[in-house]
Amino acid sequence: MRDFNCIPNYACLLCNQFSNIPICEYCKNDTLFFNAMDYPANLLHRPDIAKGVRHTAFHILRACGAFGWPFDTLIHKLKFNGNILSAKVLAQWFCENCIDSATPLPECLLPVPIHFARYFKRRYNQSVALADFISRDLGIPVRTQWSQRVAGQAQHQLNRAERLLNLRKAFKVLPIKSYGRVAIIDDVVTTGCTVDVLCRQLRQQQPGIQIEVWAMAVTPSPQQRRLAV
Repeated sequence: MRDFNCIPNYACLLCNQFSNIPICEYCKNDTLFFNAMDYPANLLHRPDIAKGVRHTAFHILRACGAFGWPFDTLIHKLKFNGNILSAKVLAQWFCENCIDSATPLPECLLPVPIHFARYFKRRYNQSVALADFISRDLGIPVRTQWSQRVAGQAQHQLNRAERLLNLRKAFKVLPIKSYGRVAIIDDVVTTGCTVDVLCRQLRQQQPGIQIEVWAMAVTPSPQQRRLAV
């Protein structure tokens, strides 16, 4: 992956106004981070989030904010426009807002895999890009060859019930080194079905493992979206 630290930037990724940094100070100041709204570090301690996220096999969820502006814009640029600089911004925001000195760090980062056809089309996995930048900031190794996407439709096209059915045989978790604590990295947690299936399969291999889910954003539940209108 290229190092963007020394590459000048002349326009904010969000407002397209002149900026010598990727996100101008005005857009960043307008961003609603969960920690600035007094959300607990573990978002599963928020009933309004926990009841909308399937979490039978993991008990800690960390994320920067709700999946709306600017997170949706940056994630879209990363996933569909190949803008890896967006991954650097999101990873930096995650480390700034979701990690503190009291947070026990995992021993490795496990990016959510994508189907080989999607990888062939994009030439990269957005979760790996995010994990690589988080790894640089926190000094945690990344393990990419831990799971394979072997079947199934794209999750964003399905409702909650369909996601569960689709994911039953969608992944194959491979044998990995015995870790005590790991973090699964994803761009967005919508229903939690994908990461929960991965966590469950990982626990089948290592029953005592501690698993966190680190995402850049969480999609608000329909009830939360109605309240925000």
